[in-house]
Amino acid sequence: MSTSEMELSDSGGPAALKGFVYQNFVTAYYVLRMLEDKNLLSVRCEVVDDVDAIYADKVEYIQVKTTDKDSKWNVSEFADAETKSVPPIGRQKKHQTISKEDSILHKSILCDKGKLPGYFRIVTPRDVTDSLKYLKTSLNIRNEKTELKASLLRRLSGCIERNRPNKSVPFISPNGNGIEYWLDHAEWEVIPLQEVLESRCTKLIRQAAQRKAIYLIENGDSERILCSLLNNLFKKGSASRVIKSIDDKSYLREDFISWFEAEIEHYAHLSGEHVKIYTTDSTRLEVVLSAFFQDNHLYEENGFNGRKECTGLKGEYYRRKYGYDLIARNLYKWFHEVLLLPNEIADHAPDKITDKFRLLTQRYTQEASFINNLVAKALLHSTVRTTYKTQPIAANLHIDGSNDTCFDNIHIILNAHQPDILLMGFSRLINKIDISSLANIVSEFNVLLESEAFSTQKEKVLLAKKDNYLLDHDINDILKANSSLDANLDRFRFVFFIGYESDHLQCHVKDMAVDYENHLKSEVIIQFKSLVNNMISADEFYEDLHVEAYLYPIPSLSSLISEIQTQVESKWKIA
Repeated sequence: MSTSEMELSDSGGPAALKGFVYQNFVTAYYVLRMLEDKNLLSVRCEVVDDVDAIYADKVEYIQVKTTDKDSKWNVSEFADAETKSVPPIGRQKKHQTISKEDSILHKSILCDKGKLPGYFRIVTPRDVTDSLKYLKTSLNIRNEKTELKASLLRRLSGCIERNRPNKSVPFISPNGNGIEYWLDHAEWEVIPLQEVLESRCTKLIRQAAQRKAIYLIENGDSERILCSLLNNLFKKGSASRVIKSIDDKSYLREDFISWFEAEIEHYAHLSGEHVKIYTTDSTRLEVVLSAFFQDNHLYEENGFNGRKECTGLKGEYYRRKYGYDLIARNLYKWFHEVLLLPNEIADHAPDKITDKFRLLTQRYTQEASFINNLVAKALLHSTVRTTYKTQPIAANLHIDGSNDTCFDNIHIILNAHQPDILLMGFSRLINKIDISSLANIVSEFNVLLESEAFSTQKEKVLLAKKDNYLLDHDINDILKANSSLDANLDRFRFVFFIGYESDHLQCHVKDMAVDYENHLKSEVIIQFKSLVNNMISADEFYEDLHVEAYLYPIPSLSSLISEIQTQVESKWKIA
């Protein structure tokens, strides 16, 4: 947004703001709407109009009027400008009465000066007379009230043009738009009491917190958060237009969301009523494997629509020995998320602790016959959870029941400013990675994505996920039966996790080449390209998919599995 849009004047700013308590609440209400509307990018305080709401595709200029009168707003009070007397000029013999063009309507039209289409809103505690009632009709249904437009347009045009010195040139905005454009893009909103605005604001705060699984204390926490926000807005609104920039007087979406989440986390910890099943706090999530290589440009020159990203994962060596025990200890901490349903994790009742422990051991025992699958699933789960801000869906997406082929990891990647993404994970632990093993993996994946089966089964995910235990998301639309994969490619991310034994790694550092990591990077790139090329050879449709592959080379899979079994059995006393 060009800084030339900001009026270089402090009138209506610091001096007048003390009386604009109502206006401050209006501003706060629009700032809080950023919690619900990802298209609302920022809210500006006293920049062009009283409040400017900047959307991705438009700007709404909001004028707040709180004049003390008992009567309703009428056309004259809203649109008539003050006048001034001008001495005779040239052949004129009499003083001329000239419009100052300073009515509320004049000022609102002149706000239309930005690059984005301008919309307008008048917010008042006083209601309007029937002559202005057309403006209270939502823009969405204006076409149903066209009979009211002509009369109002005629009256507003008369007010605008009255006493103008040069009537041959219409009164227009800097963007060249006149009174009819304003009328077609303006709404009048009546909010009779400041308390109504306060109630709307606190409701938005509570609802947004609940979507993050945080329940604020009624009549306490939300009001304190609102007070903090109003204080911030007062500072931004009172900042000088002359010496401050637009950013100084704006609440950007990125900044506000971060601030708000920190606020609700603070009050949640104070109240002790914070229930978050799948935390997104990175400090509380245990990383199991770390990345030693990452590249998302390997297929950039191919011009594929879908992004292809490769990540090499590694375990650490401790005292020159491969840390199977460290991986096992850290992975053990993830088994409750992998083996328990959300409601089972959430139930902290003392009398249910024994039942929860029994469930964990029972489900682990059931999975023990397929321990490689469980470990692969848990490794991918932990990697996704520590890489992205996600909420896992506790469901396998089974397509081929006879071969037990399924997406074993399904996560919602939460985006604060873009639509959320559904991550579909597919994990394998194999002893040897080569053309044949990768071809088998691609073949199984191809079965998973057969259009009819995939479309049918993703409905089960829609039913399986438990939104009561998940943070707020907008993923439901792409899971519906009438929603196709092709139409939502950017909302899906398909992830492979392949753990395999590598000849470049040994259980002891002394048995490896000094430059083994360089060999590993080359190996990972080769296997990644083999995987992707195999997919595209099977079906060129895969060029359009967003595909990530986590490749995890390891000295010995059997040693890792054995250490994990030992770790679990020692913790859970499994015979």
